[in-house]
Amino acid sequence: MKPIILTFLCFFSAFVWAGSVYAQSEEVENIPEPEEKIEGTSLTDEPEPVIVLGHEVEPTVGLFEVLSDVNVRAGPGTDYDRVAGLAEGERVRVIGRAEDASWVAVSKAGEMLGFVYAPILVPVVDGTLGEQFFGSYMSPDEEGGVACDYRFRFEGKNEVEGAGFETSDYEVRFRCASPQGARIFYAQMFLTEAPVVKSSGDHLIDLDVRSIGDGMVEFLTTRYHYHPKTGAMTFEGHSLPRYANPPKVQEFQTENIKDALTQALEASIASWTQEAWDLLLKKPQEG
Repeated sequence: MKPIILTFLCFFSAFVWAGSVYAQSEEVENIPEPEEKIEGTSLTDEPEPVIVLGHEVEPTVGLFEVLSDVNVRAGPGTDYDRVAGLAEGERVRVIGRAEDASWVAVSKAGEMLGFVYAPILVPVVDGTLGEQFFGSYMSPDEEGGVACDYRFRFEGKNEVEGAGFETSDYEVRFRCASPQGARIFYAQMFLTEAPVVKSSGDHLIDLDVRSIGDGMVEFLTTRYHYHPKTGAMTFEGHSLPRYANPPKVQEFQTENIKDALTQALEASIASWTQEAWDLLLKKPQEG
């Protein structure tokens, strides 16, 4: 191994060790990660059918948003009478899935409404994470490479003004080192709980690095479209291409929200240019 890399790795190990007590003191223990209520999921391993408006359905649980105005029917099909209507943007709780899985029984505010055509609904996701998680990154550049560890923490929810939905917000703390030095810096991420592209049901995952740019109006943002029903996630772009290259991989398959956030974060880190790293790791001016 080249001497500069050996020196760098030893330095980085010491840097990470020095912050380990701090990291452990912040870690939340024994907090179970909540279930992600994305799609309708069975209430039991072998749910017993229940009767909704005279029709047998398999019990399910999930909060959904209506993509466009739709009729609510007395049964699972267009042959049944219209008993109500839902407008675009309304939210309902799916409580049962008919034998024809394209129809679901829905309720609102605790009141049973009837049956709705399932493809007209998209899941409202809950991005709450009950535990912190950690990861690491090392650039492939052997001469002037960067090594980081990161801590990812759920901060809470924020209502988007005029949008009618909330975001789940996260803080990411980086501890990074290079042959030139080491530094701790922070970034923010969010996930929209409702889809931002109504036609496809895509949600938005966003990473903001305010250490690059002026931190107020201009900063490095990376965006991904995420579809919780299928787990598909797609890179959408950077706000400051000067500081980030398009990721080598731009389409991802994810298992859950935590996995989607992790993949988005690590793909973004790998895309940052040397100029971006120079800004992130430069020492603050004294005086």
